[in-house]
Amino acid sequence: MRLPSGHGRVSASRLPRSDHYEKSRANRGVIAGGVAGSGGGGSASLVQSAAAACAAARVAGVTRDHISYAIQEFSGLPHRQELIRTLGQVGYINDRKASNVDYAAKALACYENFHCIAGGQFKEGSIDGLKTHIERIQHAYLIGEAAIRLTEELEGNVEVTRSQDLKTAVGQAHEKAQNDCRPAVVLFSPACASFDQFANFEERGDGFRAAVELLV
Repeated sequence: MRLPSGHGRVSASRLPRSDHYEKSRANRGVIAGGVAGSGGGGSASLVQSAAAACAAARVAGVTRDHISYAIQEFSGLPHRQELIRTLGQVGYINDRKASNVDYAAKALACYENFHCIAGGQFKEGSIDGLKTHIERIQHAYLIGEAAIRLTEELEGNVEVTRSQDLKTAVGQAHEKAQNDCRPAVVLFSPACASFDQFANFEERGDGFRAAVELLV
């Protein structure tokens, strides 16, 4: 996170507002409708992470206004719950690095109203971690080798579409989320390895980004 230059306290209203700041501010307003409420474990985790960062910055002598500015500017790390863009009331989140059920479950815990894209090459173990958050999934779009197993595990508890490939899944999730006409998130958190259709997780994450950027 980059801080503006200068020393001492600076009025928040006088801090520079970049195009990225204005975009991220608008994005946060849209995403708020899809983020879990105060009782959600995921939102609590995000708050704890921000609080820890703030505490460390204060110890280092950074002013409160500079901390506030840095948090507002921060858009997330690539492939880790990265907000790619918003369209209307829907935000598109890339959590591609969640290549197993445990990591994906942490992402699912962060959102209240979302459409989930998952699948790939399944790793050993159960998917019980995903089922914990199943009541908040509006629709699941399943891709890759794991699509059949995930369908068997999830069907009956949540609406499921076997999309097979990522680009198709993005288009289907986009259409459904936009037609629902309410704040929501399209979350790509695959819970599986990428090697059935992609060379690595970076390539798969870039594929999600490219598909989202083509949406209109």
